[in-house]
Amino acid sequence: MPEATACLHPDFRALVKVARLEDAIAGRVEGTGYLAEVSVTCAACGIAFRFVGVPAGIDYARPTTAIDGCTLHAPIEPATSPTLASRATYRVPGAIRPH
Repeated sequence: MPEATACLHPDFRALVKVARLEDAIAGRVEGTGYLAEVSVTCAACGIAFRFVGVPAGIDYARPTTAIDGCTLHAPIEPATSPTLASRATYRVPGAIRPH
């Protein structure tokens, strides 16, 4: 990982990998779910960015991060699945503080 610098992080790179989850134990070959893995780095200095406020681990029902916080594991589904709004909750955050 690059050392900390005085970089103002003017531009970013994002990498997204998508995986189809299959139930190998039950022998099901059709997809049982989908997972997007997202990581973000500064394009200028290469520093990785962490996803804040997301627990570490793997959960196929809600977003989590890798143990270092630098990769977001986000369960996804086709837009033809039942709408997310029926099971969504909303929270308005307080003031944003720069890090």
